[in-house]
Amino acid sequence: MAQTPRKTISLNFIVNSLIIVVLWSTPPLVSKIWVSNEALFPGLFFGFLRYILGFLTLFLMLTTRRSIGNFLELLFQRPKAIIFCASWLVLMIIGQNFSILFILGASSSILLNFNPVLVYLIAPLLFVDESYSTQKSIAVLLSTIGIFLVFLASSDLLGNDLNLFLLGNFLGFLSGVAWAGYSLSLKKLFPDESTMEVTALNLGVAAVFLLVSSLITENLPPISSYTLESVTGLLIIGVGAAAIAFTLYLQLVQSYGAVQAANIQFLIPLFSLLFAWIFIGEFSFMALIGGIICAIGVAVITAPLERKRKDEDK
Repeated sequence: MAQTPRKTISLNFIVNSLIIVVLWSTPPLVSKIWVSNEALFPGLFFGFLRYILGFLTLFLMLTTRRSIGNFLELLFQRPKAIIFCASWLVLMIIGQNFSILFILGASSSILLNFNPVLVYLIAPLLFVDESYSTQKSIAVLLSTIGIFLVFLASSDLLGNDLNLFLLGNFLGFLSGVAWAGYSLSLKKLFPDESTMEVTALNLGVAAVFLLVSSLITENLPPISSYTLESVTGLLIIGVGAAAIAFTLYLQLVQSYGAVQAANIQFLIPLFSLLFAWIFIGEFSFMALIGGIICAIGVAVITAPLERKRKDEDK
């Protein structure tokens, strides 16, 4: 029987959350640079490269830990669950990597990280250890307002083609739906399995799906696309944002619950805006205010729990 997730905040939660937030702030921006130009990397193939790098990193780590037996055992025992979770990851890549063809990288990140609202609304219907509360509702409301402000600010920087604008935002929202589905599926199907094996399998199966889809629908990128800058970006979002961050996130889902883990993502738009300003010149004061409100929303949901933990320690 799975253990009930701990609901109090620890130093481990804070450190892992910050690592995840920083790493997950980079994929939409990296994709914006290297996928928005079809001559460089097509969207499905770029997603394959991202996931296969994450898979290979985790597989190497499992090999050094002599855990390949557990990896294979999980693969043969839970193939349907793994394929189901991997399908969400494929859908997320489709939404994210094609949304940035029509909207800003920061906007794509914002829509992707709107998924905690969906997790909060759905999770209590699926899990007995998740519930609605005034505290969580306030956090969701504040963060939603912040995301809306960031969205408005980003829309001011867009072109005049309304159809492409709507398509880009639909795809961005689709990536958020997919990530919410992935978070809830992890909690439901893998409540206490080894995080590294589960993450490696999900990334590996998703990479195969994306590769097959890419070979059918896309042209492979030329060798000239693999520059020092593009390979560095792939390593950041493959090894960092996929292998490391996905594994840490599953640990948070298993330990603290899907809602608590998902809420840290409200911080990602703030970091995405900062990185977008530094690396690709996207900046808006309204977007900055919205990002700060998102961060306040996270503080609302975590601060009371931290006080409770300190009281219990006394």
